[in-house]
Amino acid sequence: MNLGRASMLKMLPFIFVGTFVGIALSFVSRGSSLHAIVSWGGLLIVVAFAVYVVWLLGFKNQATRKASSAQRQDALQFAPVADKGVLYVFRKQYVGMLVGRDLLLDQRLIGQTRGYCFYRLEVAPGTHELAGSKKCAGPMQVNVAAGEIVYIEQEMQMGMVSSGYQYRLVDNAAQAQAKIRGCKLLLPA
Repeated sequence: MNLGRASMLKMLPFIFVGTFVGIALSFVSRGSSLHAIVSWGGLLIVVAFAVYVVWLLGFKNQATRKASSAQRQDALQFAPVADKGVLYVFRKQYVGMLVGRDLLLDQRLIGQTRGYCFYRLEVAPGTHELAGSKKCAGPMQVNVAAGEIVYIEQEMQMGMVSSGYQYRLVDNAAQAQAKIRGCKLLLPA
């Protein structure tokens, strides 16, 4: 039976709890002290956290292509393109900084954003849809004219168990540019 990586990862908490309970029961049956059980439990929690971080960085996030410093400097000129519109999609948040969030433009995967990163996308004039994975609050329709620059912030929404994100149009160009200057440019996939 092929459950896939996502289904197996949902089982990890149960595997760790079962392992801890099994170790605790084996210690109790041999007459070991509560101190030994707690120390093994602490070790198991540290190992579980390390496995989660490796999984998050190694398997959940996609590889991103970072731009050269020359490409970044060109993007930071915020120059319009005569026959195209320009979208700046940025995420300047420390919250969830290492978590990659999908960016889809007109149902095409552009890449993943992380904290303190941005994309500069040249698009045909007209209406475009920004969307993401199932963690995205919903798609956003953006209308851009030729020679126009539109700034969109991707905002993380942290919850108790999981996180999500949404897109927000930034009307104040100076404020958006100040935030973008503190970010790294990513290249579309």
